[in-house]
Order: sequence, then C-alpha cells, then structure tokens
Amino acid sequence: MRLVFRLSRYNRYSFIPLFAIVKRQGFEPLLAESFSEVCELSPDVIFYSFMTPNRNEVYKELTRLKERFPKVLAVAGGPHPSAMPEEVLSCGFDAVVVGEAEQVMERLLKDILAGRCSGVYRGEKVPEIDYSLSFSPYTGPIELVRGCPFGCTFCQVSHLFGRRPRYRSLESVFREAKVLIERGRRFVRFLAPNALSYMSPDGKTPNLEILKRLFEGLKALGVEQIFFGSFPSEIRPDSVTCEAVELMSRYCANKRVVVGAQSGSDERLRILKRGHSVSDLERAVQILHSFGFLVHLDFIFGFPGETEVELVDTLNFIERLLAKYRVKIHAHTFIPLPGTPLWGSIPSEIPKWVKRVLHDWERAGLLDGNWAQQEYMRRVM
Repeated sequence: MRLVFRLSRYNRYSFIPLFAIVKRQGFEPLLAESFSEVCELSPDVIFYSFMTPNRNEVYKELTRLKERFPKVLAVAGGPHPSAMPEEVLSCGFDAVVVGEAEQVMERLLKDILAGRCSGVYRGEKVPEIDYSLSFSPYTGPIELVRGCPFGCTFCQVSHLFGRRPRYRSLESVFREAKVLIERGRRFVRFLAPNALSYMSPDGKTPNLEILKRLFEGLKALGVEQIFFGSFPSEIRPDSVTCEAVELMSRYCANKRVVVGAQSGSDERLRILKRGHSVSDLERAVQILHSFGFLVHLDFIFGFPGETEVELVDTLNFIERLLAKYRVKIHAHTFIPLPGTPLWGSIPSEIPKWVKRVLHDWERAGLLDGNWAQQEYMRRVM
C-alpha cells in the first residue's frame, strides 16, 4: 500500500512526528512536493495537513486527484481540519484527524489496512514531546515546546495544543541533535511558539539554568551553530531579559531574532489578550539591540474593530523603533481562524493611507511580509 504525504511550503514540519509510527506499522512514507509528484507515486492513501488560508487550493487539488485516482483514500489533519472537520469531510476527504495525531495514528493505519477508515479521528494531547527525527525522510527543527498559556484571541496555538505547555526533555533534545549530526548537519534550529519559554515554570519567564545546559550540551556534542529565537520559532517580548539574551549572544549563531509584537496599541493588545504592553515590546527590542541582534517584529493589520487611533499608535510606534533601533518589520493582514475567539468576526479594511505607509517602508527595505497577498486571500476565502 502506497502512503503519500503531500508536502508544501506551509506544512513541512507537520508530518515529522508521525513517520516513526508509520514505519513501525510496516509502511514506508512517500513524499510528494507537487501535484505531479503525487500522480507519479499513484497513491493508495494520501495525507494532507493544511491551514485555513490554504484550504481552497487543497480542496481543488483533491478534486483533481480523485478524478484521476477515484479509489484513493484521502486523510486530512492540521489546524483547519481540526477546527472544521465536517467541512473538510464534505469537500472530499474520507477521514479527518482532529488535534494531535500521534496518539491516534496507529489506529488510523490499522483501519486503513482493514478498509474501514472514515469519519473523524480525535487525537489526544501527547504527554511529552519525544518523537525521533531519525525516522523522517528529511531533517527539520527540533520541537522544544508545544502549547501556549496565553490564549491570544487570534491565534490557534493555545486552542489547538492547549494552554499547558509541554516540553521536550534535554535528553531528547541531545538525542535528536546527534541524529542531525549523523546526517551531516552541524547546526540546529528549534520549533516553539516562544523559544525563551523552554522549561519555564510559568510559560513566560526564561529558565536560565536549563537554557545554559541546553546550549552547552549542544556545543559539547559538536553542534557548530545554534539558531534560537529565529524562524521557525519566535520570542514573546515579555520573556526577554538581559540574562537570557546574554546567553543567546554567547552561544547562538543567529543575529536575527523574531519577536511577536502584533500591535503598537495598548488597547488593541488588551483586546487580543496578548498579556504584554507596548512598553514591554520596546524594552525587549532595546535589550536585544544592545546585544547586537537584528530584531524582526511581527505586526498584524486589519483586526476586527481596529480604530484609526490604534492604527496611528501602531505606525507611530513602528516609526519610533525604526529610528531608534536596528529592526525589520514583518507585516501581516489579519485572517480569522477557526477554533479561535475571532473566528466568524468581520475584519477591518486596511485604510489606503496605512497601505501607502507600508508600501513606503517596503520600498525603503524596512518592511517585508505577505500582508498584501493575505489581504487578497482574505477577500477570496
């Protein structure tokens, strides 16, 4: 039986926790990065993982695939299927995994072999993150943290993975680093909603002792470059401390750090339940800047009910940061996501005068991001 995993630019790390389970059941996972590659592999079963903004392209591709392979069994997972399983089934998928798939994957595969795989499979949260990268056909970042205690109203992480963070043990991190070294890699990257929360007692305050042991242990293994707090991770501004950033500057190779700002308005941050203030943001930038880091700041425009006062506050705040510090702005357009409190809300239109400012900063090389494409995508979703 040919099991094909449909890779894309937005789900490359989603399947890695499942490959060991698939291999234990006697299957060899086949990877396809395009529709043509899928067709060349002639799948009996195909797995998709996708987010809400990508659902239409997935549904269209699945329609084409089933026209060509009418008997193919299609299984969906990821953020959008987890929040909207009935919609996904109605659009052509045979089965949907809701939530984390590790605990349910073995049963799913047995049902596939028995010819009775259909409907909704509800996964349970894994108690600890300990899957091995050695079974993955490709390498990826080491997942450090799953879940987030803050529950921001626009973000799916807390609502999909829970508000109690789960951490990969140091022993497991070092084991996976050895796997990467054996594959010829001399650097490691991490996956976490807030890298500085690793082993934190409250999900926010850095655990300095553990961070130091993490960095020193990786270096002792022969890891030449540690990338921490950069893509595909980020850092919350209220987790930034001088002591934690000093450790990063001493052990880490990256000179760029991603910080989730989202807004320069205290009122909007309160509404979003971000749990930090604008002053926390500037303090984080100042600390990171003082240690020589280039700070990449994520900002989102077009929140429901966003006022002109909030937009002015945000743009003025960005302008101040650009003038005082070495920062780069990542601009995004708000897209309501299912499973979050803002699902079903009506986004605000981004005013033309705001777009002009964003375009000016783009031309000056101060801003990037897919905000314009996301604005278009939001209209056609």
